[in-house]
Parts: sequence; structure tokens; C-alpha cells
Amino acid sequence: MLQFKSAAALARQNIHRCHKGAIMTSSSQDYTLAMEPVRIGQPAPQPAPQDDGLSFSFSGSGAAYFRIWIVNLLLSILTLGIYSAWGKVRSHRYLYGHSRFAGAGFGYHGKPLAILKGRALIFLVLLLLAVTQKYSPGLHALLYLLLLPALPWVVVMAMRFRLRNTSWRQMRFNFRASTMDAVGPFILGLIITVLTLGIGYPYARHMQQRFLVNNAWFGNARFEMLKCAGDYYRVYFRASVLGLLMMLLFGFIGGLYSSIIGQLFHQRLSVFALLALGILAYLMLLLMWMSIGQVVRDGLANVMWNHVLLESNGRLHRFESSMTLRGLMNLHASNALLTMLTLGLYYPFAKLRALRYRLEHLKMFPDDDLDAIRARPQSSRSALGDAAADGFELDLGL
Repeated sequence: MLQFKSAAALARQNIHRCHKGAIMTSSSQDYTLAMEPVRIGQPAPQPAPQDDGLSFSFSGSGAAYFRIWIVNLLLSILTLGIYSAWGKVRSHRYLYGHSRFAGAGFGYHGKPLAILKGRALIFLVLLLLAVTQKYSPGLHALLYLLLLPALPWVVVMAMRFRLRNTSWRQMRFNFRASTMDAVGPFILGLIITVLTLGIGYPYARHMQQRFLVNNAWFGNARFEMLKCAGDYYRVYFRASVLGLLMMLLFGFIGGLYSSIIGQLFHQRLSVFALLALGILAYLMLLLMWMSIGQVVRDGLANVMWNHVLLESNGRLHRFESSMTLRGLMNLHASNALLTMLTLGLYYPFAKLRALRYRLEHLKMFPDDDLDAIRARPQSSRSALGDAAADGFELDLGL
């Protein structure tokens, strides 16, 4: 047992050194060397040749998903949002079923009625907040203070519902954490962010994602995320630089536009020119927000997967994500532009395009046969936490 623990510790140290300082790059590391003893007087073992790993892929069609999306949207409008629970299940089953790993698709098992009940309760909470905001600001602030302690519960319930309703090869995922376990990462993370005026936000996100990953299970295999807070700061720093460059570019375009309009029309169309300039500035800021926000989200996911292990029966299966900053920027900037130009109709195509990019750049390098992973019994599930996460737009980062 002591020998296994030391080998596992060496493997964790190797992957930590391998990814230290990486923000949107990935590399391979052979862990078999960490499992083999080195005898004095013998030459060091040569690294074994790396295999290609097990790939993720997406086989869905943009046209097929667009039909699902547009029908869900229309029926949700006609039913005043009631159909949205069934629409969510229908969309998830399509996306999960066409997301494949090692040749097998994932399964989604959420029940529409359970999701609808959770959303109805969240709707009542939001309605109460809206009413108190208009007629009693003091009570409105008090309600927010009372809801804040519920945040850890919402997170745990949301992750439990999502993972327990996700399967691969007929075996369910699981989330094994209590509400008290989530108090530190989320309440403390919020306090750190406020006290540091936002400087500690990347560290808080890192702490929260480690909590989510470290309590996720697949059968009898447990996920583990190594510490990499420095890489989170690098993601936000590079995104800030990109945002600044985009703002300078948009400012130059706006100034050039104003100069050309002023020279061509002098003062005759100044009102219309200013109106057009305002609309152009708004669209550019919207484009920047949509693209940079997604780049940050995927950049953090890239760092996360490059520090994730799946531990099963003493074996450490590792993941590798090879998304690049240039690739993410090209993907999300073009998606945002096409979505704006089509007044939102390109959204389902953009979603599938982004999902395909993420999966095609993700691999798993198993240390042993995955058939050794066995299922564990699941307890009852509730959709209330998942609905709360949707209702409050809680970004769980996974």
C-alpha cells in the first residue's frame, strides 16, 4: 500500500511539473516510469512510446440541432415557458448522445417534470425578488442576504442532478459532497473576491472548480484536479490583453468612421452619423463581450482538463486538452459575429461548432483497461438544484 501511494504521488508530481506554467497548451507524460523502481547501477529506463490515447468526438449535425432548437423555442414561447423543461431534455439527449468517447456516446436521463417543478419554485423566488425590489427595497436586500447561504446547497444539488443523470456505457456519474463541503469554496471564494476588489477572483474560480472536480465520480473511479491557480491568472491576464487590443481596434474603426462621415457630409447628416456610430459601438462591445467571455470559459476548461486525473483501483488515468488561444479566439469571434449578423439564428450552429472543437481537442490516456471501473449504487435525485443553477445563471464552470 505504501509503495502504491508513493507511485501515485510521483505521478501527480509529474503531471504538475508537466503543466506548470501552461495556459492553453498541453503535453504528454508517461506515468509508467513513476510506477517502476529504478535500481542503482542500472541505466535509467527509456520512455515508452506514447500511444494516441482515447479520443472524444462529436457526430451531431448543425441542421438537425437547429430544428430541435427552433421547435423548442417556439413551443416554449407558446406555452409561456412550460415546454422549456421538455425542450431542455430533448436538446441534452441529442447533444449527449452525439458526444462520443472511445466509440460510445453519453446518455442524459433527466426527467422533464422534475425540471419543471424545480423551475416553478425558482420562478416564484424570482417573482418575489422582483416585487420586493419595486415596493420594498429593504426587504429585497434582506431576501438576497437570506438567499446567499443557499448558494452552496444550490451548487451541490445542481452538480448531483447533472452528474447522476449523465451516463457512459450504461454507467452513471455521481457527485459526492455535502452542502457544508461547498461553503468554503463558494462563500469564502465570494468573500475573497469582494475583499480583494476582484483580484482574487481567478483564485476563487480555481478553488471552486477543484471542489467540483474532486467530488465527481464515475462508478468507483474518482476524479482529482491538481492545483494550478497560477494558470487561471494567466488565462484572465491574456483575456484582458485581448480585450484591450479589441477595444483599441474598435476605437480606431470608430474614429475612422467619424472622420470619413464628417468629411463626406460635413454637418448635414451629423445626427444620423452619431446614431450609426452609437449602434456600431454597441455592436462592437457586444461582439467583444461574447467572444472574450467564451475564450475565458474554454481557456479555464483547457487548464482544468490538463490537471485532471481519474483514479481507479490504484491506476491514474489522465486527460489532455490541446485547445489554443488562437483557435479559441478565431472560433468564438466568428461565432459571435455570425450570431449577431443572423439575429441569433446561428446560435445552435455556433453551439455545436464550439462543442465539436472542445471534444476534438480532448483526449484521455488510460493507465489500464477502463472495464475495471465498476458502477456504484445511486441515491435519489432532485432537479431543484439544477433548476436553481439555471434560474440564477450560476456558472459552475464545467
